[in-house]
Amino acid sequence: MSLLSERVRSAFSIGGGLTTEIGELRKRDGQLAMALAVGDTIEDGAVLVVEAGTGVGKTLAYLVPLLLSGRSALLSTATQALQEQLALRDIPQVMQALGLPVKVAVLKGRGSYLCLHRLGVARQSASGLRVDPALMSALEQVHRWSRQTVRGDLAELTTLDERSALRPWISSTRDNCLGADCPSAGDCHVNRARRAAAAADWVVINHHVLVADRMEAALSPHLPAASVVVFDEAHALSGVARDLLAPAVGRGNLLSLARDIAAQAPLWARGQQPWALVALGLERAALGITRLAPPGQAQSRWQASVPEGLDARAWAVAVHQTSQALGASVQALRSTADAAPDLRRLLARSETLSSRWSGLTQPLVTDAPTDTARWIGWAGSWRLQQAPLDDSLLRQALAGLHQEPGRSWVFTSSTLCHEANLSGFTRRLGLSDARRLRSLKVASPFDHARQSALYVPSDLPEPGHADHAVALADRVAAWVSRLGGRTLVLCTSLRAVSRIAARLRERQASSGGWQVLAQGEAAKRALLARFKEAGAGESGAVLVGSASFWEGVDLPGDLLQLLVIDKLPFPSPDDPLLSALARRLRMAGQSGFEIHYLPIAIQALRQGVGRLIRSENDRGMVVVGDRRMLTRSYGPALMASLPLMRWLEEEDQLLAAIDELVLTRASTTDSHRV
Repeated sequence: MSLLSERVRSAFSIGGGLTTEIGELRKRDGQLAMALAVGDTIEDGAVLVVEAGTGVGKTLAYLVPLLLSGRSALLSTATQALQEQLALRDIPQVMQALGLPVKVAVLKGRGSYLCLHRLGVARQSASGLRVDPALMSALEQVHRWSRQTVRGDLAELTTLDERSALRPWISSTRDNCLGADCPSAGDCHVNRARRAAAAADWVVINHHVLVADRMEAALSPHLPAASVVVFDEAHALSGVARDLLAPAVGRGNLLSLARDIAAQAPLWARGQQPWALVALGLERAALGITRLAPPGQAQSRWQASVPEGLDARAWAVAVHQTSQALGASVQALRSTADAAPDLRRLLARSETLSSRWSGLTQPLVTDAPTDTARWIGWAGSWRLQQAPLDDSLLRQALAGLHQEPGRSWVFTSSTLCHEANLSGFTRRLGLSDARRLRSLKVASPFDHARQSALYVPSDLPEPGHADHAVALADRVAAWVSRLGGRTLVLCTSLRAVSRIAARLRERQASSGGWQVLAQGEAAKRALLARFKEAGAGESGAVLVGSASFWEGVDLPGDLLQLLVIDKLPFPSPDDPLLSALARRLRMAGQSGFEIHYLPIAIQALRQGVGRLIRSENDRGMVVVGDRRMLTRSYGPALMASLPLMRWLEEEDQLLAAIDELVLTRASTTDSHRV
């Protein structure tokens, strides 16, 4: 046994540094197994892929051996929320427990920091534009804050929502950053954050930052060299790579360019071009495509010359109008670009968008299967995108990383893939040929058969029926009234969130007591805070959410005791990537459903169910409002993927379990987990 392994065992032993300093920590064999595997990986310069079920304590399992090894590290997460949790809670706690200091820096993407130059330009130009007075007032508030902040992290502005219209005015992106030409480069908060990261022992980043850095500055990376790289929430890597690297043009790109031309160009080349008309042309082009959106359609696949559901003539006119607007911006900026770095950057953005738009809108000459899919997404605002059918973009972003000598890699998540040897995940990432590749699957230590139960109503309408959401909401209202809130409803669509929340409010008005909180009414963090606050009382709340609420939600103890999933989380059959993949598989005599759709549903269902039991003392019920789990041939596979919970055959059994929870709630305690 190596010295590091001995120190890891000692730290996790009863009476060791961790159990002495972290009073709530319990001895978990799975956590120790993972920690030892991480330690061996660090020593050997190997690659470890580990799926750690809910409650294993994977954060401690990689932080402890890493700290004991004394190595430098990059810790990459899927979200900024987990970045902050690591930096502000988990790492300091482990350092204190083991008595070993380490210098830690948090590095976010450009858009998370105040851009002093853009703030100055916004304040200077806003007075000459027809800007909402509220926006002007907000700019002045940011200006006052800018003179006090040290880090320039926009998270310090607690009133600034992530979707605020103010953010593009005061932050930069890879497309509009002036780099070394920026007059505020010396005071740039992004540069300061990167310098702090370069001087730190550990850097806590997110997947977006790492992937963007790899592709943007491959020859001269901003991120410091590290001997250990840990990807927490590694299951999200593929989506991040596709979002960042796949060619795309969206409404936001055109409006952002229009806004910057209108605000910046007159400052440096006033009167030399009709800047207001150039910006207006881009805005009209964005609006022209928005008006083409087919009612009720989230995406339009694009396998032929015209996207599905669109009129061919109207589409051709919109494409031409957008091409003309981008061409006009290129022409206007090309004649004035030498006047200022801002104009040169605007020209580069216009040229890039024009070229990308031209490439993306070229009609396909054949309807035969290809290696890519192309589509327009309409949700929120339109976005035209093309992506490969496989994970080649992710492999491109990570290319060569696991071949770098002396560097160790750890990929971990509570759900990676359904294969026992995790081969599906390692194959997607191109890790199959990695030196000293190891995989480990650690089951959850929780006694789900004692702590939780599963109920699938057999009498609800089919999930595709128009009455399904209302019927489910009526049942949930009865359960919530009996339980006193403490309920999370996970939906597979925003439409279902809206319908279920509205029906619950109708029922709540007559039964009183509990609150209804719904995604979209406030930021996720604010909704969770309100849910917790309500849970401290007798009435509690029901929170209805989709997408982002299926993971990263931690409500231990009796805060959450009923988890309802409206439908089995199969991806949409209209999903352009999956439908193209399924088509190609059918032509090869294989099943796209079994190879792609079912595994995705299994992974999502496991993520959702994992929101309920978060500690050894938690108790509660899971309700899946989709009777296909009982009637379809794939039901047993979905059941087998879940923790072994008590099975409730009748609703009376569910009601009895709810009553028991209410009676024993005072004995339910919360356990802190790391």
